[in-house]
Amino acid sequence: MEIINNELLNQIQEAKKGKQSAFKYLLDGFWNLVYGYQIKSVKNEYDAEDITIETFSKAFDKIETFDENYAFGTWLIAISKNI
Repeated sequence: MEIINNELLNQIQEAKKGKQSAFKYLLDGFWNLVYGYQIKSVKNEYDAEDITIETFSKAFDKIETFDENYAFGTWLIAISKNI
């Protein structure tokens, strides 16, 4: 289970306000989690990268719907699974 620390929570809240540096923080912090999940799932680097990019695109478009009572990484993986 992921623990949402104060910095992560702050960055999520800033992303909800549209701050670009917060999106970069989240992308940098969670890219390997999503990409790693997809590489194991699809077993193709190019497809895994495409799905990971699409995952972050969808997540960032809907960041305001993220419930901070849940783990951000789990939310990203759920989006990624649905792609």
